[in-house]
Amino acid sequence: MKLVLRTSALLALTSCVWASVAAPQVTSSAKALTASNSRADAPAIPPAPLDTHGNLQRILCQLNHDRQTRYLSPIFLHQTMSQVAKQLSDTYIRGFSDSSTYNSLFYSRIAPLGSSVSSSYKILGTLRSDNDFITQLEELIYDALFARNLDAVGLNVDNGVYTIVLVSGLFEKPWDIQLCPSNPTQFTPGDQPAANNVMNGIDLPKFVCAINKERIRARANTLVVHTALASEAEEQVKVMKQLGHYTVDGPRFVDEAIYSQHVDVVKLYWMAGEGFRNENALVNLLVSNYRSTVLDPNFTSIGVAQLNGFWSVILASQSRAPTPGTSCPLTIDEVTFIS
Repeated sequence: MKLVLRTSALLALTSCVWASVAAPQVTSSAKALTASNSRADAPAIPPAPLDTHGNLQRILCQLNHDRQTRYLSPIFLHQTMSQVAKQLSDTYIRGFSDSSTYNSLFYSRIAPLGSSVSSSYKILGTLRSDNDFITQLEELIYDALFARNLDAVGLNVDNGVYTIVLVSGLFEKPWDIQLCPSNPTQFTPGDQPAANNVMNGIDLPKFVCAINKERIRARANTLVVHTALASEAEEQVKVMKQLGHYTVDGPRFVDEAIYSQHVDVVKLYWMAGEGFRNENALVNLLVSNYRSTVLDPNFTSIGVAQLNGFWSVILASQSRAPTPGTSCPLTIDEVTFIS
């Protein structure tokens, strides 16, 4: 995986380094589309005054409020980024080079989060309050802080030294990004699925819930799982595993197998790729690269499989499809199937 690292100039008492990596390899049987970052914005509600020192939740609330007034989507606190921020802060306080530390942390902690990830950081010397931090931050890195594609930040405050790490290009994100979270929980990537919820290498309830949440936001009908499509997706990931690499040129049986079974399918759309084992990351990838297809109200069912990072997703339209008992199943027993 090719990595490109770009470093910007250092400011007095501040540091800022940008890094970016190559986009993931994805493709489909049709042209890929880029997702829009726009979303409906609720009326701006100012957060409580920042009269504290190191209250990360209130800092995030203020940043999200200021982004909202600029019609930008909210960001969230990312645990890995906060851990990186702490290490950068410790290095800075000891008087060592935080930029060389950042380079090392980028490759070891940030780059593994995805091949499209880019990040930057800023350290501000001794400040009197969180309000001073917000004021200086928005003056010094305005463009980065109010970038439309900014996903998350990590924060650390230690003896008046404020450190922020900004990251974009994340595929794995929380599904409910709150404007002003009420608890100190930070998002942790890589949640493990319950073993009894896994089907074809995917936590099926989590995947179905995530897809349906995106479709509900787009006012499209929710999807059910088609057992024949799921079987064909499983065959596809097996082929890719045998070949040892992702391909669209190898054996593919989707259209022929489905239609030969006389399944009531009006339309099929197949997507596949490699490098994603996590349900959250995969759904974000699908919505980003195939938004108009994934949110197409004409599709009624889906099949999905993953094996060794190779994945296959098949969407279909039926003239008659059952309505899901729930759009967001918690267990595999709550998933609505059609055959």
